[in-house]
Amino acid sequence: MATRQEEFESLLRNHARLVSSAVRRVCSRRYGALAPDIEQEVYVALWKRLESGKEIEHPVSYIYKVALTTALSVIRKHLPAAEPPPPELSDGPAPSPAFLGLAPAEQCRLLSEALGSLPADESRAVRAYLAGFNHEELARLYGWSPSVARHRIYRGLEKVRRMMTAEAR
Repeated sequence: MATRQEEFESLLRNHARLVSSAVRRVCSRRYGALAPDIEQEVYVALWKRLESGKEIEHPVSYIYKVALTTALSVIRKHLPAAEPPPPELSDGPAPSPAFLGLAPAEQCRLLSEALGSLPADESRAVRAYLAGFNHEELARLYGWSPSVARHRIYRGLEKVRRMMTAEAR
């Protein structure tokens, strides 16, 4: 029976080219300097897997997957921090001056009432959207198709916009 060290060395001997090619495929020229470090992280991940006592049943596919996910993870860490996009106005009409003149507490009350008057699915979709979820995440979350989620979000937002504009007048 081979020791973990021998098993690890065998994996390195037999699959070093696979690790190298997978890492270089993800790194390309822009992140090529990171390739040796990423390869080392892949080897550390393989060693940890063997140390945990878990067997690697299909080494080629497992090592390839580990190499790709490790490379992507390291590259994401080295990406420059994206600046938040500038706030954009929605496609709908701008809030009325009467609405903007209301106190924030009154604006929140109007929003809460408008959300409460929506059908249940539209209300859930709009509330989740306002909390930061996109339509694809909502589709997975609620078991809807992406087009249904998008439709409920936009239909609900339009209704909320109309109700809040009418109330503020």
